[in-house]
Amino acid sequence: MSEQLKIGLVGAGNWGANYVRNLSSLGVFSAVCDLDENRLAKIKADYPTVRTTTSVDELLEMGLDGCVIATHTQAHYEAGLKLLEAGVHCHIEKPLCESSAQALELCEAAESRNLVLMVGHILLYHPAVEFIRGMIESGELGQVYYISATRCNLGVIRRHENVMWSMAPHDISIVQYLLNDDPVSVSATGQSFVQADEGIEDVTHLTLKFADRSMASITSSWLDPEKVRLIKVVGSEKMVVFDDMDPRYKLQVHEKGVDWQKFVEPGSASFLSIRSGDVHIPFVKPTEPLKAECQEFIDCIQTGRTPRSSGRQGYANVKLIELGCESLKGNGTPLMTGL
Repeated sequence: MSEQLKIGLVGAGNWGANYVRNLSSLGVFSAVCDLDENRLAKIKADYPTVRTTTSVDELLEMGLDGCVIATHTQAHYEAGLKLLEAGVHCHIEKPLCESSAQALELCEAAESRNLVLMVGHILLYHPAVEFIRGMIESGELGQVYYISATRCNLGVIRRHENVMWSMAPHDISIVQYLLNDDPVSVSATGQSFVQADEGIEDVTHLTLKFADRSMASITSSWLDPEKVRLIKVVGSEKMVVFDDMDPRYKLQVHEKGVDWQKFVEPGSASFLSIRSGDVHIPFVKPTEPLKAECQEFIDCIQTGRTPRSSGRQGYANVKLIELGCESLKGNGTPLMTGL
């Protein structure tokens, strides 16, 4: 049934090219809009049946069921609102918009028309992240104490946004998904070294706290000697390490923890003991997250269900980044999220 859908694409650049490949493989790629005529000509040569245009208005006349927006963030709101108002389901790359106000307006535009609004939080479709979510839901990890996320490399340094806007949405979305909740407070510290005059932070440390006392710490940096994509989930029963840069053993489950031990004699004191057990390397079937994400968009259009990376989840993500940046200006002052 998916081949009956007509899905368009706005923005076919470096990342957009991956959507071209996946939408085509799923049999739904119908039209593409891009300002680069040479890029459009190449797509037309590779996919002769796909219609091409440099105008979103012209794209709207092509009878699309849905559309992916993979342009720079500054263009998300205008293109998304135009498509939604025309009755087209939208999948918009992260972050959803430049502001939470814009993101909320897109959510309301989609909801009032019963349209799918999905955000490109690709790591929610990573099989390792799905595996960890299953462990949490089953209770295998016990109570989740905290999640730490590190996303670092040397470059690419942006001029129009700080590293939190660029990198942290990935890790915030993972934390939201794994804990199935939004945080109640946000605080952040950071520094601008390379672009000090412009005040664009290239290193940030974001802390999220939740109502159940669990927390998450997210480190983002453009100034690191190594490319790091690391998530650690610490539970009362077990701990999990997800290293996305490890080509073989992306997941490690550690049977480690801290337990209270009590003496047998009545009235005697208790003490803490370290529990250190085996390390397991679970098999996780490799799949391409972007293809799974595209399939999710198709399925949600067909069934009307809410996507895993929904518009509302994307709105909350943007609001948390906004609050993080506000906390940065206040030297790490904690702020309530109101989510």
